[in-house]
Amino acid sequence: MLAVRVAYSDPEKSDERRLYLESHKQYLRETALQLVLSGPILSHAGDQIGGMVLAEVHAVDELEAFSAADPSVIHSVYQNVAVYEWKATIDNRGNCIVPTE
Repeated sequence: MLAVRVAYSDPEKSDERRLYLESHKQYLRETALQLVLSGPILSHAGDQIGGMVLAEVHAVDELEAFSAADPSVIHSVYQNVAVYEWKATIDNRGNCIVPTE
C-alpha cells in the first residue's frame, strides 16, 4: 500500500529547520523504508512551507514510526504532521494503469 506524510513547517522554527535540514535529508536517504517520492512543499511565492513523503509500506504505522524518528519531527521543526494511507487512481507518468478498485 502507499502512505503519505504531509508536514507543514512551523514558521517560528526556521532557524531549527536550517540546523536539522542535513540530518533530515540524510535520514530520508538512508532509511530502509521504501520511499517513492519525497520533497518540499512550496508556497505560491516559492518559499518552502513543508514537505511530503510518499512511501510503499505494508501498514500505515510503518510510515508513522519512520516519521516519529525523523530529526525534523524530533526537533519540532514541523507545526503539523499527518500520515495517511493513499490510493493512487491515475498515473500519467508512463504505461502504468492503476486499478480503480
